[in-house]
Amino acid sequence: MKGSKKTIPFRKTAACPSSKTLLYFRTEKLSLEISTLVQYHLKSCEFCQAEVMLLAHHQRKQKHDLKTPELPMNLRILAESILCHGTG
Repeated sequence: MKGSKKTIPFRKTAACPSSKTLLYFRTEKLSLEISTLVQYHLKSCEFCQAEVMLLAHHQRKQKHDLKTPELPMNLRILAESILCHGTG
């Protein structure tokens, strides 16, 4: 067939950087050499381009953001009444 192109499957291959490497690339935690290699790879790999865009939505929580949420008082009373009901 004239003019037909060979399609490349949309998947991660052995040549692709790991997800962790792509996350570090996105957060600029790689050395200049590794970052350059990842940039070169991204120019030709649509799968990894898409993965980097997906990882853009991933943000690690800061330690001060990890406090336990308050339990609503009515839920606390209900839980205590259920838990204490069987011990009597």
